[in-house]
Amino acid sequence: MTSNFRFISYNENYEPLLKQVKDNPDDWRAVSTYENTGGNKNPYGFLPLIMAVVNDEFPEPKNTEMLRPSPMFSKYTAATDWLKSKGFKTVSRCAFFRIQVGGGVGRHIDEGTYYLNKDRYHFALQGRYRYECGGEEHIIEPGTFFWFDNKQPHFAENISDVERITLVFDVPHSPDNP
Repeated sequence: MTSNFRFISYNENYEPLLKQVKDNPDDWRAVSTYENTGGNKNPYGFLPLIMAVVNDEFPEPKNTEMLRPSPMFSKYTAATDWLKSKGFKTVSRCAFFRIQVGGGVGRHIDEGTYYLNKDRYHFALQGRYRYECGGEEHIIEPGTFFWFDNKQPHFAENISDVERITLVFDVPHSPDNP
């Protein structure tokens, strides 16, 4: 049976990324000031570094290839340095996501033309979470770096006593990706 997960490493140094996020708590609200983002203008737990651009032709983030760095891109140097250290030359969308204690992200598939040629990765920074994809379940600990098949039904549940914080990013699909 083919796995819906590929665990790249379990003991990545996440502290520099987490420190920058924790040192800037007001940045979680910054997306509410951005233009042409589509969707909820003040979502809980979304701190984008590279984000979708929507317009009249492509009003849905799930169907646009247009991207732009957010004002946070140059601020979160630990994240951009970490991505470079992993050999990612091109990163599409990239954001920190958090889930409240006891909260979760419901079962869904990342649908739309944007996702057809992208690989999705997570780098866990804080909290333990139960992650299920295509019927396969794992407990994710801080420091875990993994790929998963986001074209399968998946969900996350925070099972720790702190917020779950994760760096989530997409890269163009390539056989050279980890």
